[in-house]
Amino acid sequence: MPPIFTRFFLLATWVLLSFTAARAQTVAPTAEINGTVSSDKGEVLPATTVVAIHLPTGIRRTTTTDDQGAFSIPAMLAGGPYTIQIAQSGYRTQLLTNVFLVADKPSRFVTVMPVATVAVGTRRADRTLLESTVPVDVIDMRELLPLVPQTDLTQVLHHVVPSFNSTRQTSADGADHVDPISLRGLAPDQTLVLVNGKRRHTTSLINLLGSRGLGSVGYDLNTLPTNAIERVEVLRDGAAAQYGSDAIAGVININLKSDNHGGNALLSTGITSAGDGLTGLLSLNQGLKLGKKGFLNLTADADYRGATTRRPQRDIASWPVFSYDAEEERQMMAASGKTYADFEQQNGDAKMRNLRGVYNLSMPLSEKIRLYSFGGYNFRRGEAVAPWVLPASASADIVDDIFPLGYQPHINTRIHDASAVAGFDFTLGQWNLDLSHVVGRNQMRYDVTNTLNSTLGSASPTEFEAGGLRFTQNVSNATFSRLFPKALAGTNVAFGAELRHDRYSILAGEEASYFDYGKGKADASAGAQGFIGFDPSTTISGTRRNVGAFADVEADITKQWMVETALRFENYNSFGSAFTYKVASRLQLAKAVAVRGAFNTGFRAPALQQVLYRQLTLLPTSTGPKYSGIFNNQSEVAAAAGIGQLQPERSRNISAGLVVTPTPALTLTLDAYQIDIDDRILLSGQFGQDTTGARPALNQALAAANADNAQFFTNAADTRTRGLDAVVTYRNAVGRGTLNLSLAANFNQTTIRTLHVPSQFQALQIDNKPGNNYIDQRQLSLVTTGNPASKLILSTGYDLGKFSVLMRNFYFGRVQTYDFNFDGLDEGSVFLDFRAKATTDLTVAFRPTKGLQLTAGVNNVFNVYPDHISKAARQGRAPDGFASLEQYGQYFQQTYGRPVNVPYDFDILPYQSQQMPLTGRYFYLKAVYNLGL
Repeated sequence: MPPIFTRFFLLATWVLLSFTAARAQTVAPTAEINGTVSSDKGEVLPATTVVAIHLPTGIRRTTTTDDQGAFSIPAMLAGGPYTIQIAQSGYRTQLLTNVFLVADKPSRFVTVMPVATVAVGTRRADRTLLESTVPVDVIDMRELLPLVPQTDLTQVLHHVVPSFNSTRQTSADGADHVDPISLRGLAPDQTLVLVNGKRRHTTSLINLLGSRGLGSVGYDLNTLPTNAIERVEVLRDGAAAQYGSDAIAGVININLKSDNHGGNALLSTGITSAGDGLTGLLSLNQGLKLGKKGFLNLTADADYRGATTRRPQRDIASWPVFSYDAEEERQMMAASGKTYADFEQQNGDAKMRNLRGVYNLSMPLSEKIRLYSFGGYNFRRGEAVAPWVLPASASADIVDDIFPLGYQPHINTRIHDASAVAGFDFTLGQWNLDLSHVVGRNQMRYDVTNTLNSTLGSASPTEFEAGGLRFTQNVSNATFSRLFPKALAGTNVAFGAELRHDRYSILAGEEASYFDYGKGKADASAGAQGFIGFDPSTTISGTRRNVGAFADVEADITKQWMVETALRFENYNSFGSAFTYKVASRLQLAKAVAVRGAFNTGFRAPALQQVLYRQLTLLPTSTGPKYSGIFNNQSEVAAAAGIGQLQPERSRNISAGLVVTPTPALTLTLDAYQIDIDDRILLSGQFGQDTTGARPALNQALAAANADNAQFFTNAADTRTRGLDAVVTYRNAVGRGTLNLSLAANFNQTTIRTLHVPSQFQALQIDNKPGNNYIDQRQLSLVTTGNPASKLILSTGYDLGKFSVLMRNFYFGRVQTYDFNFDGLDEGSVFLDFRAKATTDLTVAFRPTKGLQLTAGVNNVFNVYPDHISKAARQGRAPDGFASLEQYGQYFQQTYGRPVNVPYDFDILPYQSQQMPLTGRYFYLKAVYNLGL
């Protein structure tokens, strides 16, 4: 090395060592933050969590306030910027942004926390969650959505609220495309859904073939983008006196985001461990300022969900391809050059694509008038399937020069869902007046592909427009309210009126989707196989109007005792009037203990869809398809059967609860309830031609309607539901991070108190032939034991520095139902026992830079599935009158000349969607970038 380079190298080394030593002796400048936290009522708030986040490095420092509401975090890096988050249960989280700290100079923050009020179950603007007279779950979607694997609202709530259940259906026609919901074990249409406190329209679909919500009309919560939601409030108590029809089990109120700045971009994707069910979601949210105090919040997203299939394996006793004779099946299969793998039945989630948009607007027009509006639109394209049409079971519907070996029909939907709300808030002295109008529409059109109309023979197309359903709702509302602060310890009075108008239509399909052309093989089935189209004779359009008036008073008798009363009167132009009332109270026994209770009466008007719906459906039986007609109560078939007009369901709900808050960080609530429902609307059993001559008029009406059997909606049962909800939450600083624990549970049981059976069908209900009951075994079991008997959710989260870890454990309790009885067997069907299952989710989140959060996780870590349907049959019991499945199998072979094929479709549809999803383990990634921090 030349001398000059040697000297330069030595000099550079000396300078570097000198700089390193000097830096090692220098202590980085530090700073401190401190301050106090109190409520907006001037009360100090101990045990409040304070988190300081250094955005350049992501370093987090956490502390909690002391008994005087004071906090201090020393030895922090000087400079910034910092974000400081202050959180306390029952109060709105406060966020301080763009904070810079000066070295050796404490920065003091005096924070006032506004109470986190609830908007459901009360018309007071200052009522907090723990002050509520009835139990309310509040789900913070901002905090939850970036972490959990679910993105659909129904699935998010299913994995957060134990009393709420929603599982995706499979091979259930329209129910494959719209997830039915259940609260406290009741039907989907016995829960009311609000958005920003305004009534949401229902879907146009009636659940018919699915396991959950049979015969009911519910809400399609997945039409709303979850990224547009600030929080969801689930009121677990009857509230018909406050909100009107449907609020028997409770109310779900969805609050949209109202930010006037910032926003986020959310990207989510995942796939099952089986390699199917790929999902993708891109969602954008942006808040805009309108004037000085107004806002416009916009959300748009697009998502995709791939189809899934789980372990189908054809069995010759259930769904052979060519023949029920084993040797003939083997020979014909070999000659075709196919295997059973070529006839795989899709049996899991349907393929789904969504485009959604939501807006939420508020703008003061003056000091005393505020304009507000919100709404949204969802387009959904769904692709599901029906069971294969095969030579063994439906040879007449095989067209040799189109699908010579059979075909699997695809039942597809195009759903358009739109809503808009506009209203004004007026300040009239001490009074407030809220005027609003809500319009909502849901349209669901079917198209069937990969199928044919076998009565056309070789001239049949393979795609059909099958018609659809449409429901429109308009609601006008006026509400006056006023808080009298000096009346007792504070009294709120509210009264108002509501006008609602519903319209329902069935839309006809193209002729080839339903018509019998008589050109195919003998006994060929008319219409599109898999889903027969709506023909002109079933199309219908009808309307209903009702007006209502209500009044409620919430009085704080003392600061420790609150009483709430509500009265409501409604009149329907179709069936008359309903009067409901509610009384609720909460008493603070001690600083940390309160009791609450409520009694209310409720009602649910029959859905216009239930009143008007009619359709012929092809049921896929092992001996070929059968035409089953659902006839409305205005039809000639219903008149011939002696089925009366539908009347409203009426309910009585009593609840009692305990609220314990030993420390601000720990909360326990226990709430027991009993819900009695009279004249509950159910879908009747299937009645075919009567061979005894007891019902000749019904036989003639069925023949005229070209139906093999008939079903009706009827006020068939009085039920009683009893249960217990328990919620324990704990949030506190542990070490240098924050620990979040929660345990929530629901225990639930429904029994039939009385069955209402018309005299002409009394003999069926007591003839010891369960297969042809007026209300069949399956329908009754879905009501009583078709929802999980218990459900527990244990959530453990820990935030430390840039990382967050969340583990959730789920316990899905036992479900017991009778199997389908498509063939109308006199002995009925197998009783299925799906045992309890436990699953685990694990999530890790990382915040590498300002505003960015990355999440990776596994849903159902241990790949747990619900019981296989055959296992559920073994755990259950054989059809009535048989000691075992083996004994029944012998009887079946002797009686029907072939091996037993129950439970139905045990080979091609091995799982039923009862307590939990059917997809197994699921890996997912999420990324959220927050704008405007």
